[in-house]
Amino acid sequence: MVHKTAVSINKTLQVHRLLFGLLFALLMSSCQRYPHTVKQVATAPANAGTITNYSDSTITLAAGMHYKRGTLHTLLYGKHYRQAWYTPVPVKVLDIGTAHGGLTPAKMGGSRQTISLRAYNPDSIEYVLRSIDKEPAGALSPRWQKSYVANIARDATSATHPYAALVLPDMAKAIGIYHTTPEIVYIPHDPRLGKFTEQVGGTVALLERRPAGNQQDNPYMGHARKVKSTRSMLTERLSDNDTRVDARNYLRARLFDMLIGDWSRHEDNWRWAELEPEDKAYLYRPVPRDRDNVFYKLHDAPIPWITRLLRFKPHFRTYRRNVPDLAKLNYNARHLDALILAELNQQDWQEIADSVKTALTDEVIENAFKAMPDTIYKLTAAPIVAKVKHHRNNLHKLAQEYYGILAKQAIVVGSDKHEQFVIKPLNKKEVQVQVFKTTKQGQVKELLFDRTYHADDTKELILYGLDGNDQFLLSGEDINPIKISIWGGDGEDTYSTATEKKKKGKRICITDTTYGNNYKTGKAARVKLDDNQRAKDFTGSGWLLHFYLD
Repeated sequence: MVHKTAVSINKTLQVHRLLFGLLFALLMSSCQRYPHTVKQVATAPANAGTITNYSDSTITLAAGMHYKRGTLHTLLYGKHYRQAWYTPVPVKVLDIGTAHGGLTPAKMGGSRQTISLRAYNPDSIEYVLRSIDKEPAGALSPRWQKSYVANIARDATSATHPYAALVLPDMAKAIGIYHTTPEIVYIPHDPRLGKFTEQVGGTVALLERRPAGNQQDNPYMGHARKVKSTRSMLTERLSDNDTRVDARNYLRARLFDMLIGDWSRHEDNWRWAELEPEDKAYLYRPVPRDRDNVFYKLHDAPIPWITRLLRFKPHFRTYRRNVPDLAKLNYNARHLDALILAELNQQDWQEIADSVKTALTDEVIENAFKAMPDTIYKLTAAPIVAKVKHHRNNLHKLAQEYYGILAKQAIVVGSDKHEQFVIKPLNKKEVQVQVFKTTKQGQVKELLFDRTYHADDTKELILYGLDGNDQFLLSGEDINPIKISIWGGDGEDTYSTATEKKKKGKRICITDTTYGNNYKTGKAARVKLDDNQRAKDFTGSGWLLHFYLD
């Protein structure tokens, strides 16, 4: 057995050496480097300083002429959406003095990959201009930014569709999720940009209302009195059990993500509409943003294929008729999904999938794509529309599969307030978990969470009490059919069993400290005392370490 394992390892190493050698050879045989800028017009025209009004002006230009590469390069690195990038289209010229009542530039923002300018209109409504082209090499060290690797990273932007964001608002509206409404504009070298002229002048960008602050006049964000960051939403959710997140609406948004192949749904790509509180409870609904990676088309040539085989950035997923690995597609959203979707059972998933499928009619999908420039629509829309419809028709299957992925290792997360967790085996296959809000003295006030888990779907269930004086009640007469881990967290917690028959609970493990906790479970659970618990399992603020937050 050892000999066979060694042979297998040697073969794997040989394959990897061969692939790396081939990749190096292809890199060296490829076309020369190209100077990269996200600007479409790098130098200001001679008369730029004399023009004071761009109203009703248009300019015809390509989003990224540098993505037009030679035959060998295209053969090795892929066609991607190159033609959409290098095809000139008419673009509205931004007149900063009149757009949305007149915009005053405020500050640069965004990541190292995107030029982004924030501006305000006279009503203090914030807008943002985000460059269509990207500079992914900006994430590399200064040394690597001058290497051929940077050249390839820049060229990989051609795997994104430059005008994809324009087609999404109508579909989002149809399925009932909040959204931004971007428009494509050209930012001229306008002296009214002031100190920002050099940084953004000459750039094709998406102009949209920024999903932040007061949106009470904005129906696309639920007339929310505040739109907050994911950090703010999670802080509210984990610190106070009066806070609610609309899990059903979030699932609608996430099914839409899968339908359009958006693999970049990490925490910073969401904002959260804070709706008017009811009974002192905040309700948050999601606002997706930064749709840069929908309809992605990367793995259509030898070099991208090799990087995929080597498992480099495995969550970069090409948009195909079939989704081969939902876990990888949703990798960036996994922590938010596990937390927010925990309360929804399989029937909820199927109901919501059916609703989304019904709302996305052929007419809605086809009309949405007409928001692209006419030339780009004719070049690219048909095959993407066909895939969107295919995913729409198979949405039940996608929902069922991803539900199964999340259900396999399910979590239930409390808050820094006081809760009672009731764990009750119903039979040899099912376990019911209920979470109640309690007073500090342990008096039950209201039901917060109620879900039944099935052993065929869920192999492990993890409960986090976080801070507060929590109670964990092991109820029911049956032996638990699912492995359960309980992390009590901070506070003075109580563990007890409600049954006289103290069966040996080999499948329930409690982890908490020796300080201030009361253990009365007998043989119903194993207790592991640990005074050096991980911060991310202990309190709400520690639990934020699970997430990628700006």
